Amino acid sequence: MAILKTVIGRWVFGVVFAAMGVANHAQASELYVIDDAPSVYTVKKGDTLWDIAGHYLASPWRWPELWQSNRATVADPHWIYPGDQLYLYWVDGQPRLQRKPRQHLSPRAIVSPKPVTTLLAQLLLPYLAEDKLLANKDIPHLPHVIGDSRAQGYIPRGETIWVDKPLIKGDKWGIFRPHQQLQRELESGESSKVSTLKEVARGEVIAVTETTSAVLLTDARKEVKPNDVLLPAPLPPSKAALSFIPSPYLEPINTKVVAGLGGMAYIATHEVVVLDRGHLDGLAAGHVFHILRPGATYMGNKGAYEYGKPESPIMSSSLTLSQSHQLKDIPIGEVMVIRPYDYFSLAVVTKATEPFRTGVQLVPPRIG
Repeated sequence: MAILKTVIGRWVFGVVFAAMGVANHAQASELYVIDDAPSVYTVKKGDTLWDIAGHYLASPWRWPELWQSNRATVADPHWIYPGDQLYLYWVDGQPRLQRKPRQHLSPRAIVSPKPVTTLLAQLLLPYLAEDKLLANKDIPHLPHVIGDSRAQGYIPRGETIWVDKPLIKGDKWGIFRPHQQLQRELESGESSKVSTLKEVARGEVIAVTETTSAVLLTDARKEVKPNDVLLPAPLPPSKAALSFIPSPYLEPINTKVVAGLGGMAYIATHEVVVLDRGHLDGLAAGHVFHILRPGATYMGNKGAYEYGKPESPIMSSSLTLSQSHQLKDIPIGEVMVIRPYDYFSLAVVTKATEPFRTGVQLVPPRIG
């Protein structure tokens, strides 16, 4: 039980660490407003801070800089509500937004509008609540599903499953299925191995023996199978941290996308990916990176240039790899870290101008 508490403690630490915003973001020397940016914008239901910044900036992740001289009227940019009006003005040649709260006429209905978040809750919640990374060495210490008394291979909602550890009656748990294993070689020569976990159901402990627990499946996205694992139930949506302060990672770093959680061969906007760097490398929730597509390679001399395609049977055999050159890499999108773990991170693709595969390189955005 002590080992189980340690494993759960590490998992909770990861959640808390991911919810911390990045306060110290770099200040760019210039912010450029896009053509046709509105001088007045009225916040609409469903808007996000990213959406609003997209009306003004080519790089929406830089929205905090629009507010930096506006703390007297907006102590926290997340205190923006539908109906508020935002005015574009300039300070020392730099654009700023000023908020004018919506005016209520008396009498008015008592309502509690939801403030604008960085990104859509519908986008982030599934990945903050339902998807986890967990070190392979910790998985054996988690409660595992044995099965049910009917010997069903796939157990639906409303049934009772048995778990191989005594838990606390009344506690609620999430049931997760290990999906994909990832490995990273560390500078120490050791390997860090993690598995992606996908939540398939939730349940409540209804009975406990000396060695097992009975868990009633109260909700299920998929049928539960023997050997699925349990983690404490995720926070409800109302308590999940959805506000992230975007900022560039300030140091040179070599990182890449090593997996996509959508299960598709190609990755696109609004999908969540796994990066091969984590908080022990300095990554934090809110860090933004550009996605790079490698530039084409070419070979040959003046008047005889051709693209370098070593795998192509039509490439000239007289050209060797030592003669090849590469053109400049192409930025094709952006990702933002939403949950860092020790050596890996979950990140959301905030923009992708074309689909991409795992393995693409990420670099901190250039500002200034």
